[in-house]
Amino acid sequence: MRRFRPIAAVVSACPRFAGHPRGWLVYLLLGGLLAVLTPVLATRSALLELLSWVTLQGICALAVLNAVSRYGLADLRPWRLIRLALVLSWVSTAVGWGIGWVWLKIPLLMTLYNVGTLISYLVSLAALVALSTRGAGARGTALLDAGIITVGVAMPIWSLVIKPALDRSAHTGVDMPFVLLLPVIDLFIIGLMTRLTLDNGRAPWLALLNLAYLSVFAADSIYLLDQTEGRDYGVASTIGWLGWSVLVAVSAMHPSMADARRLRAGAVSSRARVTVFLGLALLSPLTSILGQWFFFGTTFRPRDAFGIIGLTVVLAVLLVARLSIVARLAEEHAEELGTALRRQEVLQRSLSHNALHDPLTGLANRTLLGQSLQHAIIPSMALPGLRPPALLLLDLDGFKDVNDSFGHPVGDELLTHVAARLQDVAGGAGHTLARLGGDEFALVLPDAAVGDAVAVAERILTALRAPYLLDGHELHLTTSIGVLAGLPTATPSEALRDADLALYAAKNAGKNQYAMFTSALREDRLERTRLTIGLRRALAGGELVLNYQPVVDLASGDIRKVEALLRWNPTGSRPVPPDVFIPIAEESGLIVPIGTWVLEQACRDAGRWYERHGVSVTVNVSGRQLREPDFAETVLDILARHGLPEQALVLEITESMLLATTPAETARIIAALATLREHGVRVALDDFGTGYSSLSYLRTLPVDILKIDKSFLPPSGHADHHQMRAFTKAILELSASLGLNVIVEGVETPEQAALLQQMGCPQAQGYLFSPPVAALQVDGLLAVTPWQQVA
Repeated sequence: MRRFRPIAAVVSACPRFAGHPRGWLVYLLLGGLLAVLTPVLATRSALLELLSWVTLQGICALAVLNAVSRYGLADLRPWRLIRLALVLSWVSTAVGWGIGWVWLKIPLLMTLYNVGTLISYLVSLAALVALSTRGAGARGTALLDAGIITVGVAMPIWSLVIKPALDRSAHTGVDMPFVLLLPVIDLFIIGLMTRLTLDNGRAPWLALLNLAYLSVFAADSIYLLDQTEGRDYGVASTIGWLGWSVLVAVSAMHPSMADARRLRAGAVSSRARVTVFLGLALLSPLTSILGQWFFFGTTFRPRDAFGIIGLTVVLAVLLVARLSIVARLAEEHAEELGTALRRQEVLQRSLSHNALHDPLTGLANRTLLGQSLQHAIIPSMALPGLRPPALLLLDLDGFKDVNDSFGHPVGDELLTHVAARLQDVAGGAGHTLARLGGDEFALVLPDAAVGDAVAVAERILTALRAPYLLDGHELHLTTSIGVLAGLPTATPSEALRDADLALYAAKNAGKNQYAMFTSALREDRLERTRLTIGLRRALAGGELVLNYQPVVDLASGDIRKVEALLRWNPTGSRPVPPDVFIPIAEESGLIVPIGTWVLEQACRDAGRWYERHGVSVTVNVSGRQLREPDFAETVLDILARHGLPEQALVLEITESMLLATTPAETARIIAALATLREHGVRVALDDFGTGYSSLSYLRTLPVDILKIDKSFLPPSGHADHHQMRAFTKAILELSASLGLNVIVEGVETPEQAALLQQMGCPQAQGYLFSPPVAALQVDGLLAVTPWQQVA
């Protein structure tokens, strides 16, 4: 048994390394060693050779599918077939050759070995068909490529192996059908392996599989030549057959098999395929003819070339068919490329258009407007006699109300109608009409006179003023226009800045009109910017102070309220009037933190006045403050922190602030005021009688006090004295009937005070009683009555 120990060692070692990352290398070394030793063992004993052969094929068959299954291949059928081929070869060797020939010496069982071997070859062929068509392109193309390669390789094989074997078998009496079938099947296998390589590149597992079938092909060819010479199989055939088993197992175990699940068509380019095919077409016939000449020498006869000629014709037909497919694919690719290029051009034009145009209206956008301005500015600066471009900046008046009332779809449709009207009246040659965003539009007029720009602005005002019928609603819209014309400008940004200043002026002047840009507007804007910066600094630096003006009970002469009036005294500069800095605070949004500070300071100062004298404090609040969602909570929190009762605070509003709000904002303001009134805070309506719809506000607003403007108190002897007195008396009677308290502002003379007292006016305010004074002076005013001070 000692002589069987090497074989037992191989059997025990190989399965141990089957799952190891380098197990394939162990199989290659040990299996290769055993394949080389097997012919050596044959010289010692046929039984040793048989055991070595069967052992090697058995462990290789066990390794194949177990190894492949570890890599998660989606389709294991090709490898199951390869393992079946190994198993069939192992069974035919063990039963047919081992039992039938070596042991029992029965020739019939040797025939079973031949049949089993033939079936294993056919199973291998089926496995490679499944493997070569999986993941590739069209199955017909794959088979055609395999056919070209098979026929190309068949020519030299015919000349060098099969034809000589056929000729010599007639003299040796060898039965050739089985022997000849093996290399024929090998040819098809080589064709499929080449096809598989063309499709999947240089994967190591595929290279090992190629070597496996090249090994068996070489073994079969040598075996065929040995048989025609009357010799049995030799060392080379044995090593080649066993090498097939080893290399197939090593291929299945190689780590590169993990990438085999991503088989892809076209790993080798079509140009490389055509090169291979043309090489076969040229070299195969030449090699075949040289092979015939080598074997037959001077006895070469023309009929000996019939096989080569036949195979050449078949190869030519296959090549023509394959090249026609290549040409058709090239034509289709060219068409697809042309279509893709055309689509890319269309897409590029579309992207360029979208990058420079507004998607809703189709007008130019801000980027294209800037380019158009730049193209118009540069020539006007370089060429004498060429006028600078005119720029019109438009903003739709009341567009936000349309969006809030009817929804954004209607608003978008309205914008498209506006754009169409603008194109009708201002879309001339060379003009650039743009939508800058929202409801803002712009128009560039190159080389334009001031009169031309004004005429266009007037046409736009008229066109946009006409009613719009949208979604069953008749909508009315106006626009404000800022016009920059006749003045040189250096850059598009400067032009837009100046036109925007003119637009702002048109808005402030009442909307629905145009305004021309002048240098004074720029200076005013610079001044407003300076004041905004200073106002922001004043809030943090303590430059804001509160003065208080008393509100007097005309019957008793007592001070009932004091109105907090904000003053700004910049350090090192003259005081800034409220009518200057309050609008700037509104515009910049600083009015909200400033208003909160005023409420804090007024409630802090009024605590002692209310506690000692029952005097309440009146604080003016802006519309911007009232639109804050937490305004009511802020007021109540301030009152609580300073310990001031709610009834000690009066919030003073104006009806004009409601004119600039949407219906939704007005509803929110009314709700906030109602909440404060429920807690005891009173609300006064200032400047009553000077607005547009005071009576309607009396019905909707939660108001406790009316403050009548001083314009209803003309000096004694004035031509309208009696008429103004009648107006004042009517307001007093209306207020009394509605249960509202009344305060008349601007009382400056004793005659006016006496007249108001005669008409039953309860309270008044003005310089007759006291100018606005600092908080420290209010205590002195509360010690005496205003009547005594006047006296």
